[in-house]
Amino acid sequence: MPELSVGLTCPTCGGTISVGEGEKNIKCQYCDSALHIDGDEGVMIAAFKNKVTKEQSIDTVKKWWKKGLKSRDLKAHGKIVECYSIYLPFWKIKARTAGWVCGYEERHRTDSNGHVHTERIPMEQMVLRDTIYSNIACDPGDLGIHRLHNFHGELTLEDFTMLPTYEAVTSRDDALSAARTYAIDSGIASAGVPHITFQKVSAIIQDISMIYYPIWIVQYEYNDRIYLATVDGVTNSLLSGRAPGDALFQSLAVTGGAAAGGLVASLSIPLAWYSSPELGIVGLIFGVAITAIAYHFFRNGSEIVEGDFKSNNKKSTSDIINDLNELSGLMGGMRI
Repeated sequence: MPELSVGLTCPTCGGTISVGEGEKNIKCQYCDSALHIDGDEGVMIAAFKNKVTKEQSIDTVKKWWKKGLKSRDLKAHGKIVECYSIYLPFWKIKARTAGWVCGYEERHRTDSNGHVHTERIPMEQMVLRDTIYSNIACDPGDLGIHRLHNFHGELTLEDFTMLPTYEAVTSRDDALSAARTYAIDSGIASAGVPHITFQKVSAIIQDISMIYYPIWIVQYEYNDRIYLATVDGVTNSLLSGRAPGDALFQSLAVTGGAAAGGLVASLSIPLAWYSSPELGIVGLIFGVAITAIAYHFFRNGSEIVEGDFKSNNKKSTSDIINDLNELSGLMGGMRI
């Protein structure tokens, strides 16, 4: 049987190189560049077996009702409307990141005269790590699931065309591009260089697969409103969900937060006047921030959100400032 030979082009000089069957490490005959050749094995498609029953997934959701700042009568008045399983496609891409990150770290010291000196410490860190990128390959809608957290499960031999699933809409090229970006960014961050002046980091894709993962979707009703939660079909853990908040917790938050914030702010005024203006200003800002955070919880605590939702109840600096502007507008105060 004749040996298969493939003609390739050297990425360094552009010269034609001949690669024999089974060869992976070669040397360009024109520029002496050492090259490694790896074939594209395509996308491996697999499906994990659903190890969770309908009753187990419902029990997981009911246990979740009892946790956190959800409505206290949810476990008594919540009613399961529908529960079914579905397979969601996820991209799983393994990459190896290698390269160098150079820069410096600033260190500040104060001498005996009170002068502050800044010293730059040069840093040079090698990056060599493996990363696993995961992202959903379909449109999840309002499920609150965007990435896969568990990569271990029993494979099923069922026909993929017979599985209840969503159609994959993310292309392989888009997934590879996102995986490379994620691997390079995480590799640079792992170097721990505060101020980067030079970086040369590359990501090599080692494996790409699409995993059809079992998810239980549980819909329940509370006070004539429909809520949704999702349960992992392998680990039986809650992945995402929406639940009604408790009005009592909202009232306590806005009352206690306003009282605490007002107390801190009022104590900061005489401190700034008689003792330390800097500490007084810091205390005043801290008191205003407490009030803004309490108002943010009061305004958004009517629904408890858990999962990878695009819009959730996590507070950011801009959210707190917007809430503070709204609160000051209601009271006729100044805006930030």
